[in-house]
Amino acid sequence: MFQELAPEARREAARVFQPLRVRRGAPLYALGDPVDGLYLVREGFLWLEGPRSPTGEAATLGVVGPGGLLGEEALVGEARRTAGASALTYAELLFAPKGELKVLRDRFPEVEAWLLKGIYARLKAAEERLWEVRHLSVGQRLARLLLRLSQGGEVALSHQDLAHMVGATRETVTKLLGEWALLGWVDLGYRRVEVRAREALAQQAGAL
Repeated sequence: MFQELAPEARREAARVFQPLRVRRGAPLYALGDPVDGLYLVREGFLWLEGPRSPTGEAATLGVVGPGGLLGEEALVGEARRTAGASALTYAELLFAPKGELKVLRDRFPEVEAWLLKGIYARLKAAEERLWEVRHLSVGQRLARLLLRLSQGGEVALSHQDLAHMVGATRETVTKLLGEWALLGWVDLGYRRVEVRAREALAQQAGAL
């Protein structure tokens, strides 16, 4: 994950960022927790949760996948977490304690530029998600998501996970997947969706 850095900076980054494994459903940190460092995602998906509504409904701020960073409060001196994070799937992360992270950034200015690119990628993903929520139906958003995630095979996520990722209810996602399964577009299993008709989903997504 540090290939863009020069050899010395790459070696030091690899020392500072230590491997961390998180089981599915486990919390990484909660809203208001003390900021202890920065995380990079190597494998899996992490769900970012904002403040809950008066009815107790969780607000989805985004989903961070492989190559993404989270816990960016550590980069700007925040004392407390401004969102919660938990593992949608089994995840493998790299974690840098904020003290060592500051030393790394001070010593290697190129690390600062590299981290800025990661934050920019998160911003663009958030902007795209906001545009989709405002302008696309749940069916279009779900079809787009399945097409993106199924490039390497089946999508190993539950209906609730997919609902978080498209900003919809689990019931709506389950209904759509059931309809698409009857049409032969997808095959459903336990925490598994296999895309069978990419062209049909692409039409549903508005990509054709």
